[in-house]
Amino acid sequence: MNFNPVFRDHLGRPIEPPAPEKLVKLKAVKVAITLLIAAPLLMAAATQINLATQVKGILPGANGGLNANAGAFTGILREASGTGSAAELSGDATTSGSNVVTVAKVDGTSVPTNSAANQILVTTASATGGWSTIPNCTSGALQYNNTTQAFSCGAVLTGTFSDAETPSGSINGSNTSFTLAHTPNPSADLQLYLNGQQLIAGGSDYTLSTATITMTAAPKTGDVLIAFYRY
Repeated sequence: MNFNPVFRDHLGRPIEPPAPEKLVKLKAVKVAITLLIAAPLLMAAATQINLATQVKGILPGANGGLNANAGAFTGILREASGTGSAAELSGDATTSGSNVVTVAKVDGTSVPTNSAANQILVTTASATGGWSTIPNCTSGALQYNNTTQAFSCGAVLTGTFSDAETPSGSINGSNTSFTLAHTPNPSADLQLYLNGQQLIAGGSDYTLSTATITMTAAPKTGDVLIAFYRY
């Protein structure tokens, strides 16, 4: 029994069937379009690699692997002579298997084990670290000796001040000796002014011996000599 298909247009009306050669061309175009659509999908699938099955052997440390070490590490690692090691943090610190860090040096300075509370790390001239105990200064001030690298409690500096004192002695153009009411302590604390200009001690303008001032040049009549100091 022969069956001839009936071709219709979009309104359902019968039309002439296309020639056989046109049907072949239509099939070829359909195949080409299908290949164009499928090609990117095939390429994407081809680039997917399962590293778990593709990578063989030990991944080098330079690429994030563990080199010859088969065990898994935790904490901070570094490369040491081509072999990663969990026991190495840097040249100055190490860690045990329990990840307890022991700091042997701080920036190249040796650090001994701290055995007491209330201590601070200090260094000597040879850059060797040491622990110095900080005392509890209930009175006075905390002070540090940079020779012994030790802390101690020192007395707070106190004193009484003499401001704008006029030394005793005649200002007549010939007298060079004047006396203060107290002995400056320390002696370098004395500030002596002649007519508002500060004078230089040590012999340039005057010398001081206990409470006695000896002027290099005698103040003239009418000059004003005043002193400021702690005693």
